[in-house]
Order: sequence, then structure tokens, then C-alpha cells
Amino acid sequence: MHTTKSDSRLASASEIREIVGPVDGEVIARILEIEPTVEDVRRAYQWLRADEPLLRNPEFSLGRKAEEVFEILDDELPDFDSSGRPG
Repeated sequence: MHTTKSDSRLASASEIREIVGPVDGEVIARILEIEPTVEDVRRAYQWLRADEPLLRNPEFSLGRKAEEVFEILDDELPDFDSSGRPG
């Protein structure tokens, strides 16, 4: 399911995997505990994958739940280093 408009439904495990790719069940469980929307997960993953550090401007706020999802993804996905670039 790929939509272009904001999706405010709570994200399911399958939707999280669709957005971020194959991840461990424990990571999915941690994300589900936050009760993020599909849009929260998308924003967090886009932020993680940002090519330019400027896109990760500290003045821009993802929103509380998206930031929490970002923190989990940043800790758990070895494919990306702290700059958001593939490691």
C-alpha cells in the first residue's frame, strides 16, 4: 500500500515492514508499542535515510512518535550510519 497523502492510521507490523524493509520482530514490537501512525513511520524512515545532513536540521521536528521510531531504527538498522548514509 503506497499512498502519497498523509496516513493517520496506526501502523501495523506489515505496514512497518513495507516501509522499512525486513526487520527483526523485536524491532517491530518496540515500534508498535509507540503506537505510531503510518505517516510517523514514513517520516522516521525518510529522516534516517536522508542523504544530506541539512535534511536532518535540528530546527525541524518530526513529532514525538516519529522521533521515537527514528531512535529505534537508528539503533537497530546497521545499514545506515549516524549520518543517514548506508554504512
